[in-house]
Amino acid sequence: MNILVVIAVAAFALALLWLVQSIALKLAGEPLALPLRFDTRKPLVKWTSRVMIHVSWIIVIVGTPIALGISPVEWLHRQFPLPVPWRDIGSAVAVMLVPIWAGYAVWLMAGWVRIEPRFDRATRRGKLLRRIVGPWPLATLEEAVFRGVLLDQLLRALPQGRAYTALAIVVTSAVFASLHFVKKSQDAHRAVWQPAYGLFIVSCLFGLAYVLGGRSLWLPIAVHGAAVFGIEAPKLYVAYHGPRWLIGYPEFPHCGLFGSLAVLAMAAGLVLLV
Repeated sequence: MNILVVIAVAAFALALLWLVQSIALKLAGEPLALPLRFDTRKPLVKWTSRVMIHVSWIIVIVGTPIALGISPVEWLHRQFPLPVPWRDIGSAVAVMLVPIWAGYAVWLMAGWVRIEPRFDRATRRGKLLRRIVGPWPLATLEEAVFRGVLLDQLLRALPQGRAYTALAIVVTSAVFASLHFVKKSQDAHRAVWQPAYGLFIVSCLFGLAYVLGGRSLWLPIAVHGAAVFGIEAPKLYVAYHGPRWLIGYPEFPHCGLFGSLAVLAMAAGLVLLV
């Protein structure tokens, strides 16, 4: 029953997003489209879409506990128990960043990536600052939805046991990866399956962090935020020249062979250190 409640709240959030998107498209003189499947890049539609995506996350985060008869404040205390596990957070961040940046060092020596800074220095510094600060609010919202709501309710709905815990993590990760491709890309030749695989395995890592952290959001947020920063920051300075099956894509280096092995190493590190 709880899973049906989650689905109903998510459906309401999607319907609201679609309604507001349709109004923005009409005002911009553009044809109507399915949620996030429009072609236009007009600022009114683009920024309305961005705002409504975050509003949708907040509706799921706040609306699901209310629909389940739980105070949002109580849910917040459950997901962010005190004291803050600073040692585990530090270990989790290190477990993510060390393999990522060690991988870039190896790829640089192999010639698979090259130092090719993008933008001018001032622009690059501004973008770097945003990539230091930006991942954490993003990670907090996404982890609250996918781990704090969806994974938590799946774990409550399924019988206890490692197999069912793994099943819940896999299902949540499949949803997480799929939703990243709902929004229509401007690149008609955008790769889908390999990046989707990369998102799936890294989402499994976030789910593992949630379980290892006692089903609280501290660790998955730390792991998710560190992963985004560790991937996004080097993109300002390096260009990919190696085979995609080996090193993945700039946005998804974890979808290549080396990245997959790195995710396994990160999972082992979390189990050993947390």
